[in-house]
Amino acid sequence: MAGNSKIKILPQALSNKIAAGEVVNRPESAVKELIENSIDAGADKITLLIKDAGKSLIQVIDNGPGMSEDDAILAFQRHSTSKIETYNDLENIKTLGFRGEALASICSISQIELKTKTEDDEVGTLLKIDGSEIVQVSKLQTDRGTSIAVKNLFFNTPARRNFLKSNQTEFRHIYETFIRLAISHPEIAFELINGDEEIFSLKAGSLKERLSNLFTSKFAESLIEVNHGNNIVNITGYISKPGFTKRSKQDQYFYLNNRYFGSKSLNFAVYTGYGDLIEKGDYPSFFLFITIDQRKVDVNVHPSKMEVKFENESAIFGMIVNAVKEALRKNDLTFDVKFQNDLGFQGEFSGLQHSDYRKPASAPTNLSCISFPKDKFSTGFSKTKSTSEVHTILDITDQIKDKEENTSLDDSKTNKFEHKNLTEDDKFNVWQFKLKYIMCQTEAGLMIIDQHAAHERILYERALIWLESQSPFSQQLLYPINVELTKIDYQIALSLEKEISNLGFNIKFRDNGIVEILGLPSDVRIGNETKIFQELIDQYKEYELKLNLEKRDNLAASFACRSAIKTGDRLKDKEMISLIDELFAAKMPYVCPHGRPTIIRITTEELDKRFSRT
Repeated sequence: MAGNSKIKILPQALSNKIAAGEVVNRPESAVKELIENSIDAGADKITLLIKDAGKSLIQVIDNGPGMSEDDAILAFQRHSTSKIETYNDLENIKTLGFRGEALASICSISQIELKTKTEDDEVGTLLKIDGSEIVQVSKLQTDRGTSIAVKNLFFNTPARRNFLKSNQTEFRHIYETFIRLAISHPEIAFELINGDEEIFSLKAGSLKERLSNLFTSKFAESLIEVNHGNNIVNITGYISKPGFTKRSKQDQYFYLNNRYFGSKSLNFAVYTGYGDLIEKGDYPSFFLFITIDQRKVDVNVHPSKMEVKFENESAIFGMIVNAVKEALRKNDLTFDVKFQNDLGFQGEFSGLQHSDYRKPASAPTNLSCISFPKDKFSTGFSKTKSTSEVHTILDITDQIKDKEENTSLDDSKTNKFEHKNLTEDDKFNVWQFKLKYIMCQTEAGLMIIDQHAAHERILYERALIWLESQSPFSQQLLYPINVELTKIDYQIALSLEKEISNLGFNIKFRDNGIVEILGLPSDVRIGNETKIFQELIDQYKEYELKLNLEKRDNLAASFACRSAIKTGDRLKDKEMISLIDELFAAKMPYVCPHGRPTIIRITTEELDKRFSRT
């Protein structure tokens, strides 16, 4: 019977290669595991060297305690670890690694050269492994600590190597992982060397210093401290001021007991804490560290250890909301409102000093003077109305004011729009709804246009033409503007220099990550130069990681997304008419570059059906 069995035990070398797919799916995964091992070992200086985006070399050097020869050999065996011994240890994990799978997985798909020495040993150990097979064990002179070099990753699994992205994309992933680990341990000195170029040389210091060195000093100055907790949970770190939000979900970091993890639910808790201080579609930066008893969380959810489960996630959600609110309140970035009666309210602004917060120049400190006659409005307000309802009242006042200002206009001089694609008799009025949609009354019914999506389509097609052009048009600035970029953003901008120039940006690259803007594309509004350029790079990075776009399409889509009219932008009649005209002149007017519809039509017949008129 045994000889006819169809079920077989896989050889260890083959099972290691299969298991490696869960732990190491790209060079970044190997970088993460090796640096985490160095951190767990207690090193206070870690150097990462990369060649060919990690495909040909990943080397991590640390000054930790090192290993003996026996431990060095044993470390590459599957399920070998010094971090846990019993099931109880699994319930109280304090290290970043604990599964004992990483080194075995890495060595099964690469060639390893390990140098290590302990404080007590006179000489160190040299270990060479080729695809899980130990080919050399010898002695050598080396400093205390461990150096592990991973060469020719995926050399024996060519199919997986073929699925790797470009060197720029793979290095981006490595860079992001390095950043996450460097943030989590500011007390450790880190170095990152890519080829022959030193990207970072970070000294040990405070978290604020580390963020300043990793990003920019201006970015670090925009952060406010968070410190909130009790005897069970503590939440510390930094969040950005409301006026320094971004249009993409970058620079958002959660750490649980110094372990990076992701959580959409807790991200939403941060946004909730900001409340109305940030607009919809804007995203704050944050670096939040949650410290909690290890027994109240489970980090053993997935081999990547990027997911965690809380014993009571709703309590953590509430703690984060309160932590953000408290930090904003301490920095005078919120205001309180109290209602007097059914119609009025009173409150005091609390030092909203930031220039990007839209506070009226002559805002009253006591708002109880705002009231409305009962015969005009049926408000039904109680004494417990929310802040959002207060904004509704203010919106009503603005609408009344606008209506009163427009009553002097001749009603017969209503703006009309005639489009060449319609019949000569098809003329319709245009108006803006919720500062988001353009409403067009046509003979066939009603046409609704998403102003942002429509402008995105227009700019996308225009950008594609510009990128092919060798004679870009740029509106020159009276005074040059300097933009300070992070190391990775500077490198990306440098790699896109020709394409950015074709878009109409006249730029010069200076030292220390400074880009000097001398001119702008005609579609970029003066006053938004720095923001648009930074958002262009941010969006390009996001598309590069998430979408399989060519450089040209990526840059065109990024430019269109960040330069287009936004929700909340008030448009004049002429601007709306021009936008519609340009949209219907586009090759693909009905969808934006992301595939969202730009136009919705509602026929008169459909409206009649809804009102039971047929």
